[in-house]
Amino acid sequence: MIKTIFKKFIRKKAWGTHKKAITQVLIPRCRRDGVPEYGRFTYKDIERIIFQTESNIRELMSYFKNLDNIGNYMMQYAGLIYLAIYRALKDENIDSTYAMNLIGDIQWQYRMNSNGLFPILDPLRLKLAKFRAKSPIDFLGKRLEDALKYPYTEPGYKAKLYKDKDVYCMNLYSCTVFDFYKQFGQEEITLFRRTWCTYDFAVAEYLVEGGKYEREHTLSDGDEVCDMKFFIGK
Repeated sequence: MIKTIFKKFIRKKAWGTHKKAITQVLIPRCRRDGVPEYGRFTYKDIERIIFQTESNIRELMSYFKNLDNIGNYMMQYAGLIYLAIYRALKDENIDSTYAMNLIGDIQWQYRMNSNGLFPILDPLRLKLAKFRAKSPIDFLGKRLEDALKYPYTEPGYKAKLYKDKDVYCMNLYSCTVFDFYKQFGQEEITLFRRTWCTYDFAVAEYLVEGGKYEREHTLSDGDEVCDMKFFIGK
């Protein structure tokens, strides 16, 4: 009962913060990428997109698994929201490439707005990591360790984190959000690859000053692992 109520809270909070991010990202943009002759998104356009997104969320819930792990649940529900927004943008006759770019920007704006699921607890966790760390690279490692404790936890995520000289290597063998997108077609997998799979390049800079990210393989390309590397650039 308590977990059911908490999941309802997660859905409500996630969607509320995403609605704000949609407006922030779309209001200064052209309806077509770099073509102002077609006008810019108006508040009426955005209201219509949000309304259609809400309808899409309800439709997509039939594909959503009621995951027991709260971190896994939160991540997969966010994935559902982005697919719902993408489909709403496509209903506005927005080019798929541009729509995917907008989803990536909405995803990042959501990160900037949300300050974590728990606005008090998450900043405290960040301060604790700074206190425990002996150097910037150590601080990076602490943040990655914390992420694997929540929300990137088993069973939805299977990962191995280890340090190789001044590089933190994280091998990811399963991803609960990718599992959700795999239920659909190639277009949805491409959306996942162009948003979620590029997210970590910016996250590396967000985790620590000078943070960098590299990888050669990724699950969404059909590989068996995402061989992620986090380090501090010189």
